[in-house]
Amino acid sequence: MKTLRDLNVNLNEDIPISGLSCSSKLIEKNHCFIALQGLKSHGLDFIDEAIANGASCILHNKSNYDQKQKVPCFYIKNLHERQKDILLNFYNICEENLKFLMFTGTNGKTSTAHFTYQILQRANKDAILVGTLGIESRTSFQETNTTTPNLFELFEFISKETYLNDLYICIEASSHGLEQNRLIGLGVETRAILNIEKDHLDFHKNIESYVASKLKILNFPSQNKIILNGDCETSSSLISNQLRDHDKCIISNTDRRADYFFSIVKIDKSSSMFKLTIDRECIDLKVNFFQKYNIYNLIFAIAATNQIEKNTFLKKDIIESLILPKGRAKMITKKKKNILVDYAHNLGGMKAVIKSVSNIYENLVIVYGCGGERDNSDRERMMQFASNNSRKVIFTSDNSKSESFQSILDDSKKDHEYSNLIVEPDRKQAIKLGLELIKENEILLILGKGHEEFQEIKGTKIPFNDQKVVEQIL
Repeated sequence: MKTLRDLNVNLNEDIPISGLSCSSKLIEKNHCFIALQGLKSHGLDFIDEAIANGASCILHNKSNYDQKQKVPCFYIKNLHERQKDILLNFYNICEENLKFLMFTGTNGKTSTAHFTYQILQRANKDAILVGTLGIESRTSFQETNTTTPNLFELFEFISKETYLNDLYICIEASSHGLEQNRLIGLGVETRAILNIEKDHLDFHKNIESYVASKLKILNFPSQNKIILNGDCETSSSLISNQLRDHDKCIISNTDRRADYFFSIVKIDKSSSMFKLTIDRECIDLKVNFFQKYNIYNLIFAIAATNQIEKNTFLKKDIIESLILPKGRAKMITKKKKNILVDYAHNLGGMKAVIKSVSNIYENLVIVYGCGGERDNSDRERMMQFASNNSRKVIFTSDNSKSESFQSILDDSKKDHEYSNLIVEPDRKQAIKLGLELIKENEILLILGKGHEEFQEIKGTKIPFNDQKVVEQIL
């Protein structure tokens, strides 16, 4: 068992430590509770719970805190900035063997990180995937409550991994995670901003703050260029302005001068053929999905791994064997019906999915809803876009949380009347109706939840998975 002195925070104390956590709820016997400032409160507000759960000592960063406690309590200057070093010392991890690859963007983080993770594993590298779907490796899996976990969750998982040389960690960096500095102190092999569209303004308040949070990915030092989408309007503006003096690697489908230029040759219901040009060399590739936005995500993964070791991971057999993550553009074809289940839950995601099928299928029916207690500024535009680009829209419940379905519907409709709109609050019935409505050459899009296994309504999590519901009905 480690002691407090092993953390290398200038405390020569032999207090036993069997674990570390910044969450009082996760403290167990002989754990050290790291009390830090959170979004709405400080960890010290939960010190009684940490002690009751078995904490052997407390480290905090409030210089004026002087309350007496039942266990030793120490002030550590710059504690927030020292988290990574404390964890490295506690777990005896060699930092040089950790290779972080970090991806941020409004849409596509999960798929890009998942593609990168697959490429590394299929090239016989030890790798971890960290994001919306949890933390996973070849042998382990751990659920997380946030897209971007804190360093304590991450390093505890890393400490249990066995790896021969280096361990590659593919991380989805959300705007919330970046803004709250959850990954503070990490150096990264590669960084990428996939795209930036308006989202999460309930948290960031305005688009300027949201963009600024995404740009915090530049705070993570790297020897490689920042990878950017040259076809994204916001990214193009950043390239010309805030990122003008940064070394950049550009991905594009429109600019042949880009570092990674791709052109689509053929798309059908199950695959895509495209040409990828890198350093004037053209490679023909075929993948088992048809969405253009997922080709962007794949090329970001190719660019990221290519920055680690040039041409080592760009193997045709590896690239063409990659699959999409759970709940992303999941195609179901059964009883002459075509269904696509996807996590798209904002305007940008919805547009990308709808555009990806519009030239392949004769028409489409959309089942979707909007999450509660979120930025509501795009609800009206989502309804307009869905209605203008489909034969029928079935508006239903999503994770409404404590917000009423009627309130979400009112925000979405505003004062407009939609002749092709059906309102069905029961999501299962909405999916059933959508399946009944689609014809043989049409497709049903079920958007918003993707991989999720529950609906959260009025504080209760109800088991629900779109794909399973489809399969039950059919």
